[in-house]
Amino acid sequence: MDQDLKTYRFLQTLLFITFAIILFFSIKLQIFEGNKYYRLSEENRIKKKYIIAPRGKIYDRQGREIANTRPAFYVSIIPALTDQSSIEKIAQILSVDVNMIQKKLKIEKNPYVSIKIDRDVSFREVSIIEEQIEELAGVEVGVEPVRNYPYNELLCHLLGYVSEITDLELKQFKEYKLGDYIGRTGIEQQYEKILAGKDGIDYIEVDVKGRELGKVPEYRPIPPIPGNDLYTTIDLELTDSTASFLKNYPRASAIAMNPQNGEIYVFYSKPGFDPNRFVRGLTEAEWQALNNPKEAPLYNRVTMSCYPIGSTIKPFIALASLDKGMLGPEKRFESCKGSLRLGNRYFGCWKIHGSLNLVDAIVYSCDVYFYQLGRYLGIDNITDILFEVGFGKPTGIDLPQEKTGLVPHRNWMEKRYGKNWTEGHIFNLSIGQGDILATPLQIARAYSVFANQKNAIVLPHLNKAIETDDKIVNRKIEAFEIVRDALSNVVVKGTGMMAQVQGFEVSGKTGTAENPHGEDHSLFVGYAPKENPRMLVCVVVENAGHGGSVAAPIVGRIIKTYYEINKRLNNE
Repeated sequence: MDQDLKTYRFLQTLLFITFAIILFFSIKLQIFEGNKYYRLSEENRIKKKYIIAPRGKIYDRQGREIANTRPAFYVSIIPALTDQSSIEKIAQILSVDVNMIQKKLKIEKNPYVSIKIDRDVSFREVSIIEEQIEELAGVEVGVEPVRNYPYNELLCHLLGYVSEITDLELKQFKEYKLGDYIGRTGIEQQYEKILAGKDGIDYIEVDVKGRELGKVPEYRPIPPIPGNDLYTTIDLELTDSTASFLKNYPRASAIAMNPQNGEIYVFYSKPGFDPNRFVRGLTEAEWQALNNPKEAPLYNRVTMSCYPIGSTIKPFIALASLDKGMLGPEKRFESCKGSLRLGNRYFGCWKIHGSLNLVDAIVYSCDVYFYQLGRYLGIDNITDILFEVGFGKPTGIDLPQEKTGLVPHRNWMEKRYGKNWTEGHIFNLSIGQGDILATPLQIARAYSVFANQKNAIVLPHLNKAIETDDKIVNRKIEAFEIVRDALSNVVVKGTGMMAQVQGFEVSGKTGTAENPHGEDHSLFVGYAPKENPRMLVCVVVENAGHGGSVAAPIVGRIIKTYYEINKRLNNE
């Protein structure tokens, strides 16, 4: 009897404990974790289908589309519903790597989220997939808006490109999701937050095999928000003409801007690349080809290539000397006999000029005259004027990855060469050779100080909404006028005669940037007309020799084309 009672009580206790455990977990599941498991069940039943928001369009100054969107097929996979056989089949159809697909599928934590494995898929590939769709578990085909660059490589360095965000970037940029496009370089990167839209969401009910049953009525869809459009200062027609003028040269750059307000009309660098290739994604071999160190097609020469500025430095040295009253326009030094001796070394000139005054030394670009003027002026005065007109610092253009260049000031010289650096360094600096480096954009911006009556350097910019931000260069007006007259005569009778444009008085300066690795680079910067100019152009042609024979006539053609376009538009 006692044994039966003990057994009864034991079973009663066990039953009570079992019931208590069941009750505890029921309460836990229903009350405390109900929302969690409801959410999990809903994730299995409901699929989020993202509605891709189109990226904002980019326009040139005349309202022509230079970047837009177009519809394209994509292929995606739902990880929870696929299998290895389906992955291998779709990889074969699309000619993509199986490991790449599997890597993408592992990044997303939710196995019921559709992962895009290929973009911009051809109609032929889509047709094959649709024929075999019953054998491709978890595979979907859809249409999305993708970036389109209608002018291919013409504007590639200006616009940049977009490509898929990487898994490392996803950890940094929480507002993006796997498969999103993000701007790379150029305007696309600079104005990513403006151009990128916000994707919408449709909530779709699916069965156990992932087949869509229809929209879920209790979930309200979220409409996509398109990206904002961007209007630029660029002139598409003028840029296309500039490219044709440079077609015979493998490596070159051109920047054309309004020296009154900093609006950029032409921003061109070659060689280039087709940004449309990044939409689908590049193979390793394609990426390596684009990173060719010799041609460097991805490299933006306008804001990233730094060159010795050659004789384009001479007007600034003249301006500083005149401003300080150290000499007048008729000042003469020792005659040019083709070189100047300093110790045991001879510093050469490109020809024998004889005796010249300051103005003619600019007009005929006499190196011997400027060796002596640089020594007379001193390194501190030279570097002061260079910094004042914007060398050695970013221009502030609304583009990423701009290089600062280099102005070799006294402290830099002492760190680099010790306190025993010589006058030879000043000689080199006085003709724009040696250590000084600048981008074509920096040269153009610096020359805006001569091309406007404000005696100011302007803020170069691409977004039409940006207002000019002038920086006055406080030097004597008389000094500016003397240099401006000299720059006019450079084209009238000096080294820049090949930049002449009938009907316009072009001013400018030739330059030859020494290149220790090959032929020198040809450089010319000019503006027109002399009074109240609206066009300033800087062209650098790599390995092309003297600035007066190659770059100067190209600048002249760009200026002429600009005014022809303006005349036609005004008459329409």
